[in-house]
Amino acid sequence: MSVPVLFALTLLACTDNEDEVQERPVLEAPDEGYGYQLTMTTTAPAYEEVWDCEIYDLPNSTTAYVNWIEFNQNEGTHHMTLSTPNIGTTIDIPNGKYDCNELYGDSMDAWTMIYGNQGTAQGEMHLPDGVAASLPANLKVLHEVHYVNATDEPVEIYSEVNAWTILESQVEEGIWGGSVRDENIHIPAQSTTTEWSRCVFNRDVEILFLASHTHEKGVQFDIAPFDGETVGEVFYTNDDWHDPKIVQYEDPLIVPAGEGYEWSCTWTNDTDEDVTYGSTAQDEMCNLAVVHTPFDMDAACEVVETSDGVLWER
Repeated sequence: MSVPVLFALTLLACTDNEDEVQERPVLEAPDEGYGYQLTMTTTAPAYEEVWDCEIYDLPNSTTAYVNWIEFNQNEGTHHMTLSTPNIGTTIDIPNGKYDCNELYGDSMDAWTMIYGNQGTAQGEMHLPDGVAASLPANLKVLHEVHYVNATDEPVEIYSEVNAWTILESQVEEGIWGGSVRDENIHIPAQSTTTEWSRCVFNRDVEILFLASHTHEKGVQFDIAPFDGETVGEVFYTNDDWHDPKIVQYEDPLIVPAGEGYEWSCTWTNDTDEDVTYGSTAQDEMCNLAVVHTPFDMDAACEVVETSDGVLWER
């Protein structure tokens, strides 16, 4: 399941006129036996938005037990994700690079995100001792990068992810999780709008990470506890859409079945067009991301109530 992540080396080079030019940071790959590096590169032309995908096989020949992640990417990356086909789903697509708009089509729900981040250029995130995400050998992965180039020069896009592993004998518990979404978003032109959703877990879980995701019109994202009847006080707020504000809880948040969260998104739409749900920078999202123990593929926070009366089902 997904978990995000602080380490990068900045290299400096000199041009012929001896001016210093700062090259992009480089993330060194783990030594053999300690983990794997996953990489993707592309180019964002001047004043263009790119949403590119690459499909490849993970390099591990045996099950990899990932305990922590570190990443290195362009500052201001809208988001990057790593996804794998849903259990029992066969994806008959050759390895290679694709335009995500064309690749996904109607098959976006055929993939499960196992890791994602946005905004920040470098970072790392550790699971507790003895907890790991188990990745089967040679698992097919979809590496996705979304970037908006607002400059008059092309930008070389890079995404490097190190998956650091522990031994199977050290694994005591696995993780699971995902995103809970509001796909029925309507933000009228020239307005500030708030929508909320409430979900409850169908299993007892212990939350390790919470995070948010909106696009550029998002001005606030709040999370509050929900016991199935009553909404508590907001304990998570994010007002920077560039940063998903991934919060790790050293003492996990214990959430029994039947309880969960209310999350709300506030957007300011200063354009003359209404905005709805979608994957481009001109569209909007309102996604709550959770990572928890135990590993249980049937565990989920199921949407039971929304501000507009439309329920999202995974």
